Amino acid sequence: MAEARFQITVPESMSGGVWANFASVSHSPYEFTIDFVRLDFAHGTDDTMPGNVVARVNLSPLMVTQLMEALQTNWEKYADRALPHDLDGPAD
Repeated sequence: MAEARFQITVPESMSGGVWANFASVSHSPYEFTIDFVRLDFAHGTDDTMPGNVVARVNLSPLMVTQLMEALQTNWEKYADRALPHDLDGPAD
């Protein structure tokens, strides 16, 4: 069977994306929910940090494992190009 090819379109209203600097994850027996939040550090206090949910995404457990794999793969590619290699420590 041939591997599926996806043709994904981003609606114009979402093309700029949203900025999130915090994420909250929760789950039920059937799904995971990730709330992406923009915290307002400029208006926070010692005990309160205001923020707005900019996106809420509900995922099946299978999709969570696929997302974690995709994030790991992309992090490794990013780190290989963008991070100094001497952070890995001495080679054995």
